[in-house]
Amino acid sequence: MRTRRVDSNNDWTFGAGRQSYATQSEAVRQKVKTRLQMFLGDWFLDQAVGIDWITEMASRNMTTKILSDARYCILQTAGVRSLDKFTYTQESKTRKLSISAIYTDIYGQTNEVTA
Repeated sequence: MRTRRVDSNNDWTFGAGRQSYATQSEAVRQKVKTRLQMFLGDWFLDQAVGIDWITEMASRNMTTKILSDARYCILQTAGVRSLDKFTYTQESKTRKLSISAIYTDIYGQTNEVTA
């Protein structure tokens, strides 16, 4: 597996030849994090990809639906074999939800991602 690396601003990297690409476990980790941060309808090539953060944040049952969508998102990411641990923290005043997941990829590596 290979994917273009992103920098600290989540922009694609260019100009470094093969160093501009992540491979194997690094590529899977980047894909998981990117997919968790993606809003539904955000990607012009597939409007069905992403999590409906805006609609769900406005509803009273948002936590249950978003967490279910986030788990599904991780498990449907190419290269993820299993979801080993899934935790979240929620701040009610700021309505901020942080997700942390530990998963095993197809290369046998256990990785953690936070979004």
